[in-house]
Amino acid sequence: MNSSIKSELLGELVANEIRKSIWSKELEFGQRLIENDLSEKYEVSRSTIRDALKILEFEELVISKPRKGTYIAQFTNKDWREIIELRTVVEAYAFIKALPNLNRERLNELEAILEDMRINSINGNWKNLFDLDMKFHSYIVNLSRNSRVIRIYESIQVQIRTFLVNLDQYYSSHQSFYEEQKELYDTLLTKDPELIDKKIRVHIEYVEGKLLLAQQDT
Repeated sequence: MNSSIKSELLGELVANEIRKSIWSKELEFGQRLIENDLSEKYEVSRSTIRDALKILEFEELVISKPRKGTYIAQFTNKDWREIIELRTVVEAYAFIKALPNLNRERLNELEAILEDMRINSINGNWKNLFDLDMKFHSYIVNLSRNSRVIRIYESIQVQIRTFLVNLDQYYSSHQSFYEEQKELYDTLLTKDPELIDKKIRVHIEYVEGKLLLAQQDT
C-alpha cells in the first residue's frame, strides 16, 4: 500500500478514536490536544496525528490557534442553536420524503435499532444510546433518496453527535430517552406528514431547547 494512503487511513482511524474520546467525555471541550501525547497513546507518528487533527478541524470539532496549539472546540450557545435549527429543517423534510420507502423490511431494521436502544436503556449506557439515536435518524434520512439532503446531513452528523454529549442530564432516565425514540417511531407508522413534521420538531427541539435555556442562565 502506498505510504501516503496508509498514513491517510491511519489518520482517519485516529480521528475516529479522538471523536469517541470526546463523546465519552474522556476529553473535555476546550482541552488542548498535545501531538506528542496523542502519538504515544495511539502508537502512530506525529504526521499521522496531524492528519487526524486536520480531519477533526474540517469537521469543526477541533480548532487550531496560531502559536498556541490545537484545542477541542468549545461550542457557543449560537453554535448549538444553529445546529438545532439545521437539524430540524433537514430531518423534518427527510422523514416525510422517506415515507414511501418505509416498507416492512426497513421498518424491521428500525425496530432492530430500537430494540438495541431498549437494551442499552436497561444497561444505563448513554454513549450507546446516543450512537443508536444517530443510527436511527441517519437511516431514515438516507431513505429520503435526496442525495443533496443526505450530503448536508452527513456534513453535520459529527456536530449533532457531539451535541448529544450534553443531553444526558436533561432526561429523567435512560428509559425516558428510549421511550421518546419509540414515540417517534410510532408516529412514523401513521405515515401522516403533519403529525410526523410536528413530532420530529418537538423531538429535536424540546430537550435541546432546555439545554440552551440552561446555558443562558449560567
